[in-house]
Amino acid sequence: MNLIKINLLPYREMREAKLKKQFQTIMAIGALAGAAVAGLIYVSLNKAIENQETRNSTLQAGIKELESKLATIEELEKRKYNFLERKRKVEELDNKRFEGARVLDSLNQVVPDGSYLITLNGLEGKGNKQGNEYEISGKATADSKIATLMSALPSTGIFDVPDLVEIQKAEDGQRFTLKSVLVQQIVLPKPQPKAVQAAPKSASAPAAK
Repeated sequence: MNLIKINLLPYREMREAKLKKQFQTIMAIGALAGAAVAGLIYVSLNKAIENQETRNSTLQAGIKELESKLATIEELEKRKYNFLERKRKVEELDNKRFEGARVLDSLNQVVPDGSYLITLNGLEGKGNKQGNEYEISGKATADSKIATLMSALPSTGIFDVPDLVEIQKAEDGQRFTLKSVLVQQIVLPKPQPKAVQAAPKSASAPAAK
């Protein structure tokens, strides 16, 4: 009996070639898909980075604008402080001038004949009433004149009862030094300064007599 011999080698080679081709196709498709996914991820990341950079730029611009506004506000605050400080000093100077004028006017009304004042010095911060204490020095022809002046000082409504600090004999009388504090803080009247300035004259008329 004769057997038929069949050579299967070409079939196997064809099958292997087909499988190999299918594998290569699958690998190519996978590579393309992977490349596409990687490309999408890359584009998405770049877009996200661009968006973040845009937000950062906007934020930086806003921060710079805010810093500029804060610097402007700080400069305005400094100008305001300097203006208020100058205003305070001017008001303080005006008040001191008014205070000095009123003090001198009051003293002139109560200084008796036969005596006169030499110096009037303010002692800052040493007074126990409103922090205004004055040292008054002068000369008088007799001790009675000094006593009259000391008794008349409280009638001004400005000075408290004075203390006799020193009294010395001089060629033309007695040299004396008094110390007194203000019974009230003299504040420069802003609404009607003329009316306030006229008040001491009318009030001091009886004392002049």
